[in-house]
Amino acid sequence: MEHEGLTLKQRLAQKNRKLFKTIDVDGDAVELRRPSHKERLAAMKLSESAGEIDASNKPTTAEGGLRFVARCVATVMYDPTSKLRLYDPAESADVETIMGAPWFEDVMKDAQLAFKGSLKEDIEEARGNS
Repeated sequence: MEHEGLTLKQRLAQKNRKLFKTIDVDGDAVELRRPSHKERLAAMKLSESAGEIDASNKPTTAEGGLRFVARCVATVMYDPTSKLRLYDPAESADVETIMGAPWFEDVMKDAQLAFKGSLKEDIEEARGNS
């Protein structure tokens, strides 16, 4: 058994991100996985630092909005075999690759839904506004 000798904390740390959905990208299966809140916030901070979105998470320009969505795609897109993320939202080359990909528009909606998860509801609950 692969979990022998591991504490519960260690086993929990090794869990894969929850599968949101498996999609077909031009004949290749790709998994969209829900990121952790830490990963979501990191992608949002990257976009804010790059001037793509403002402090209210609103796009500063049409291009900025698309770049933010490309970071969302990079954050949630995983290889179904290895369970590893395909792109790095912190790598400008990966964001550029996604922006120029012919399938970008096809995956935008599902990727944004996977990225968002329950973030808004969780923030409202943490603020005590639920």
